[in-house]
Amino acid sequence: MSEDDTVIMGFLKIVPDPRIERCKKYSLESILFIALTGMLCGADSFIEIVDVADANLEWLKKYVDLPYGIPAHDTVCRVFSLIDKNKFCECFSAWSQSLQKHSSSDIIAIDGKSLCGAYGESLKGMAHMLHAWSIENGLCIAQQAVRDKSNEITALKPLLEMLDLKGCIVTTDAIHSHKKTATLISERGGDYALPIKDNEKDFKEEIEILFTDAFKKEFKGCDADHFKTLEKEHGRIEERNYWVLDAADLPKSKEWSNLKSVGLCQRERTLKGKVTIEQVYYAMSFEVDAKRFARVARDHWQVENNLHWILD
Repeated sequence: MSEDDTVIMGFLKIVPDPRIERCKKYSLESILFIALTGMLCGADSFIEIVDVADANLEWLKKYVDLPYGIPAHDTVCRVFSLIDKNKFCECFSAWSQSLQKHSSSDIIAIDGKSLCGAYGESLKGMAHMLHAWSIENGLCIAQQAVRDKSNEITALKPLLEMLDLKGCIVTTDAIHSHKKTATLISERGGDYALPIKDNEKDFKEEIEILFTDAFKKEFKGCDADHFKTLEKEHGRIEERNYWVLDAADLPKSKEWSNLKSVGLCQRERTLKGKVTIEQVYYAMSFEVDAKRFARVARDHWQVENNLHWILD
């Protein structure tokens, strides 16, 4: 085996083995490796993981010791019920980031997902996962197991601590749009673009007033920028306007770590003669740049389209 071939085995050793010594017929690394390769081949159950392994036994033997052949699916299932779920996530994240091509322009989209058909009690806390998706790499580079969506906020800190955020922009959904999140991201060298909704009601009102005044003045005398996109497809017309203002005049600007600008994304959709308009405000730690804001706001949804849709 080459040095590159053994890299994944080093990461798998991060996960502690909870089994007693006399019950270890198969090494933990071999079981995790079998599960990982099965999932990469499209298996979505322990039975399918073992089926993939049975069909590729000779190939697997190049990487792990399997003196007794492939373990039964009950064995694989039992091992996964025992291991530390967050340690496994740490292992997965470390390996994913070793594959990541780090870019100073990367966007890291963070969002949670309930596993399809999974229920919390039987999975011991893995029914809901918080994912970090690298837009540049098209890769999930970290994940954190949580009991349910209500616990996503507490799971964000350990997830961010797994990541090298230097030069990257982090986006989240509104549940994570808090001052603590901005501080965590800034401390790890990243920038942020956080949607501000009613969970930060006072701050949202300040941003709304700032934009209302700017529109009244037609942005004269404002440090501002604007970018517009127009899409026509499937009988739908969607116009998106992105406005950005300097955040220095906001009363709460000093409370948000490294806050430099605020944004307004307005989506106007026309379908079968019906027009709907949606507005979302953002707090951002980069300078006034509407085109950059547009890219970040739009690219955030890749975590839904490229990861969560596939998981469903």
